[in-house]
Amino acid sequence: MSVQSGKSAVTEDNYKPMRLRCEYADSPLGVDAPQPKLSWETECDRPGFIQSAYRILVASSPANIDHDIGDLWDSQRTVSNAQTAVRYKGAPLASKNRYWWKIKVWDRAGKESSWSNNAVFETGMFHAGDWNCRWFNCEYPNSPTAVYYERREFVTRTSAPVLAARVYIGATGSKANAYELRINGTKAGEDLISPGQTHFKRGMYRTYDVTDLLRSGPNAIGIMHTRKVIFHLDIRYTDGTSEIIVSDAAWKRLHKGPYVSLRYAGGSISEGKGETFDARLAPDGWDLPGYDDSLWGRPIPDTGPLVLTSQLQSIKAAGELLPISIVKRGKSGRADSPQESAYIVDFGQNLFGTVCLTVKGEAGTKVTLRYAECLSEDGSLDPGSIEAGWLAHPQAQYDEYILKGSGEESYQPRFSCHGFRYVEVSGYPGVLDTGRITAKVIHNDILNGSQFHCSNGLLNQLQHNAVWSFRSNLVSVPLDCPSRERQGWLGDAHCHSEADCFNFDMAAFYEKWFDDIADSQLENGIVPLICPSEGHEYALDMPWASAVIMIPWDYYMAYGDKAFLLKHYDLMKRCLGAFRNHLDSHYLLQNSLIFGDWFGSVSDISGVYLATAYYYRCLTLLSRISEELGLLDDMALYSGLALRVRDGINTAFLKEGRYYDTNSQTANALALYLEVVPEASKEAVADSLAEDIASRGTMTAGCLGAEAIMEALAGNGRNDAAYGLAVNTTKGCWGYWIKEFGATTAFESFADNRSSNNHAFLVGGLSAWFYKHLAGISPIRPGYASIRIKPYFPEDLDSASAQVGTVRGWVKSSWHREAAGIVLKVTIPPNAEAEVYVPSVDQEGRVLPAGSYTVYSVGSGSYTFRTEAGKEPL
Repeated sequence: MSVQSGKSAVTEDNYKPMRLRCEYADSPLGVDAPQPKLSWETECDRPGFIQSAYRILVASSPANIDHDIGDLWDSQRTVSNAQTAVRYKGAPLASKNRYWWKIKVWDRAGKESSWSNNAVFETGMFHAGDWNCRWFNCEYPNSPTAVYYERREFVTRTSAPVLAARVYIGATGSKANAYELRINGTKAGEDLISPGQTHFKRGMYRTYDVTDLLRSGPNAIGIMHTRKVIFHLDIRYTDGTSEIIVSDAAWKRLHKGPYVSLRYAGGSISEGKGETFDARLAPDGWDLPGYDDSLWGRPIPDTGPLVLTSQLQSIKAAGELLPISIVKRGKSGRADSPQESAYIVDFGQNLFGTVCLTVKGEAGTKVTLRYAECLSEDGSLDPGSIEAGWLAHPQAQYDEYILKGSGEESYQPRFSCHGFRYVEVSGYPGVLDTGRITAKVIHNDILNGSQFHCSNGLLNQLQHNAVWSFRSNLVSVPLDCPSRERQGWLGDAHCHSEADCFNFDMAAFYEKWFDDIADSQLENGIVPLICPSEGHEYALDMPWASAVIMIPWDYYMAYGDKAFLLKHYDLMKRCLGAFRNHLDSHYLLQNSLIFGDWFGSVSDISGVYLATAYYYRCLTLLSRISEELGLLDDMALYSGLALRVRDGINTAFLKEGRYYDTNSQTANALALYLEVVPEASKEAVADSLAEDIASRGTMTAGCLGAEAIMEALAGNGRNDAAYGLAVNTTKGCWGYWIKEFGATTAFESFADNRSSNNHAFLVGGLSAWFYKHLAGISPIRPGYASIRIKPYFPEDLDSASAQVGTVRGWVKSSWHREAAGIVLKVTIPPNAEAEVYVPSVDQEGRVLPAGSYTVYSVGSGSYTFRTEAGKEPL
């Protein structure tokens, strides 16, 4: 074994904390947690670094922090290896203030590091009274054409320059964009959807640094909004004075503007699916000082939601795509698209987002943009997979732009977004080429550089498709699909939560969404199957409700954040308590299943079995969570109940000691995945699962089975069968979508592409398997404090690699074959340890059967392991 260390900015004998974050964000604005969570990584060249203590300073000024004075908090030397979600415990923080902090750490030998670079965070509003203003009302949903324009002019003081200016702007939740803020003709912030979905009782606000947007002298503020909105601008001058501009009666309102239609009719299921913008009616210059608003009315003040909290993570354009082809076609023949010709634009990738179009033509010309995931056989647009709504009613998705006729015009929908690969552009004057239309890819700001790659092109495409489906559906809440419903279905979410934590930085995302779940929970503990709820879907379905327990556990294993578990512990307890009275005398769960293994091809699985198996898993996880939180009485309570439930399941559903229920793939996979199977039967059940797959040559699983099947096989000695499924292109397997349809995302159904072409719930288990088993990376202890590196080496695969961005830094694993054997390279971040499983090979360099490993215990650093035929690994 040889050890290699990468170069960095620190010396061989030194180390330094880096990447300081507050509430999982870099230099965040608008933090409204009274005791925000602080996190850091450590940069260190020396292998084997373990943190033994830390010291945090938080100061009210840069002078204090530069002089090592923590006038707000000095944690002193705190013996702990914690480096994530460390709670601030200093003096009370004030609203709308800027704070500076830094940290130093000690290694296990007691050597002290240098101080980190300074980091900052700014607070938002801690109290409702801090806003000192009213909300502007909105008539939604009674007026689907209402996009209100609000404006206000003011003059900055001339006695001193502006030192800093912050806008705090909030709105009630929406599936589409709810507002856009403009100052002196420029859009503030990068957000394309704000604030995202929330329960009706909660609004959310964003904080923007608008210092550079303000001018000396006259200024103008403009807000376009479709929901209730609240505004607060805080201006600080260099002479120490300040000024506040808020939403009040001094503003002017344009009630009827250029948005002549929003396709919101029918309720939220239609929200954001289209707009019609008449540029001839646009009030040019309305967001600039000096505009004549004498004919405008006044805004109507209103009350707001019960809770208003900060939205720290933006929802923005994460990239742009140019068309890969633009084809002009003849008359479409549609009543709502009567133009003589239309262009079919192919962006080459299914996505969630919007388009930006450049156009020049006569005033009154209408350009229509229609969206779809598929094309018909004749090359025309086929919107069938996106136009079925929640109740299967058609929901047409199109935007319309009516030209002003004043030279080059640019149009990007503000209050609609779509799931699409193809766009039909009809009524376009002139020639549409690739330089005049682009697609904006929209989702939460979650990308962190995690990735998987291997030598098999099909597997790379499957990972690509999975990642793009995850991205398309991580928009404020975990969506079921980005096109039809855009609902936060709990069951869909837990089917890919582990994979999400491998692929992205999900901490802030789940912080927000679990507030939505808590907002939606009833007093009796029941959580709706869609969160945030709009007042429906309150029902008992254990596999769906299990997200309330399973996702926090995935979150905890990824980020090691006990504060998150503690915050939502009561939510979890009350949710499981709602099911407790439905256990019969044999500890089987009755009347607790609705959807089953959604889109599975075998329907005869027992509902009682499915519900009870998930209930057992939730009990075991809640017992572990109780133990982590030091709640030992609860730990004993839940573990004891779990044992009785497991015995009930095995008595009723384990047949011949080798299969469960009806011997379906989902039944056996879930028994293994949810850890129901007695130790003595695990091998037999795994073999029964593998045998059924082999006999059918495909899968019969739906979303629950697909979540479980790869880990059920891989974790029980049958990675060979798991790999066989991954490379299978038969109908019923993931590769079929690519072979048959050229898919670029994951589908809702294994059978065809007639349903949604951008669902994430069937590929979570697959993507997680790529990381955990082909590359071999998985956390043993929460927050990757301890890591397992144990790759699987299929005979026909030449290489695989992955890197995962963790709270400690990069975890990397890559392997490739050489003539003499296998080379495995591993990187472990500081303050972590790992078990590295290096395979044994025979005289021909082939990996010996599963279990033939040499296990190395290593600390942080970079390592290379080489196997040679007939020799122990080096």
